[in-house]
Amino acid sequence: MHVIHPIFSDLIAILAAGEAAQQGWDVYASNPLDPLNRPHVYGPWWLVTGELGFVRMDAWWIGLLLALSFVIVAVKVLAPHNRRTALVGVLLLVSPPVLLGIERGNNDLVIFLLLTAAVWLVTRVSRIAPAIAAGLIILAAALKLYPVAALAALAVRDVSRRRMLIFVGSAGVVCALFILNSWAVYQRVAEVAPEPLSVFGYGAKLTYLLLPNHGWKRASMLAGMFLVMLVFVWICWKRRKDFWNLVPATGFTAGCYVAGAVCWCLCYLSTINYSYRMVLLLLPARLWMNREGAGEAGFAVRLQWVAVLFLFWTPRLIDLLLELNNEERYFDGPLYAWLIIGMEQALALGVTLTLIFALVGWGWRRLFVSQT
Repeated sequence: MHVIHPIFSDLIAILAAGEAAQQGWDVYASNPLDPLNRPHVYGPWWLVTGELGFVRMDAWWIGLLLALSFVIVAVKVLAPHNRRTALVGVLLLVSPPVLLGIERGNNDLVIFLLLTAAVWLVTRVSRIAPAIAAGLIILAAALKLYPVAALAALAVRDVSRRRMLIFVGSAGVVCALFILNSWAVYQRVAEVAPEPLSVFGYGAKLTYLLLPNHGWKRASMLAGMFLVMLVFVWICWKRRKDFWNLVPATGFTAGCYVAGAVCWCLCYLSTINYSYRMVLLLLPARLWMNREGAGEAGFAVRLQWVAVLFLFWTPRLIDLLLELNNEERYFDGPLYAWLIIGMEQALALGVTLTLIFALVGWGWRRLFVSQT
């Protein structure tokens, strides 16, 4: 992936926004302290960094602390138990999207940590832990909005359906109040936030925008996408029972899967997925890495983790091929680049479809089958 300087550039942008806000700047219109002159494109809660006295010079130690915390927690989430799962875990953690997120000090790493902590807490026996878990997800949603979908992960607490619905519904109401309280700010964010309409992005809108051009390179890309999608749809239909029963009804592993998968799917459908947002897929990877916990759905597990592993590494494959041929273009690049882009976008769509199917199956069983 192309390196963006300075290191921890996304973290620096947030710290710069907090600094500038303390100086009286409207950081949603202009952020003069950011080295790349980027306006603040996140919610108002990030600006508390300025109120706490953090400045851009703190980025190096905050970034290192964030990176170290992320790696430790990610290893605990993946929990490899043999050489095969350890190798898969290493390949995921050193993949280009994950390393890009670490290099930038991207705040999706913070969301990953918050969601993991929330899922762990909601599965504790303690009475206060679930309330703290709900608070962490609400905080994550206030910071970046898309984690609002992770409220569904609160349903993995092993309680009756009635208590579960009251718990999740109450958390949803509180979350909505927090977001509505700053709705005008989020509308401004939507106006200035860049859309990931590039080869480093994933989403339904991006795929749609690739369709109208009928050039032969783009047609080749679409043919590759169509072929991969046919394979995904056929396999999913043949093994639909496996996917439907893939996710356990309750427990930490189920919570990780639901939190990561539902956030990824929401971002995909709304096309706000940059490649580093693949860190969200490390959460469902806990289930994939422990095939024994999938019951009879071992095939579905293998299909998902193999597809995700390819998805994590295809961006670097494009870079390597273009570097070998002294190319610096993507959308007007050579045929092989288009074919790889098509394969990558098809993998992203295919993975998303399997996640949605598994989530629907989990939700149905949690609401209408589970007797806890």
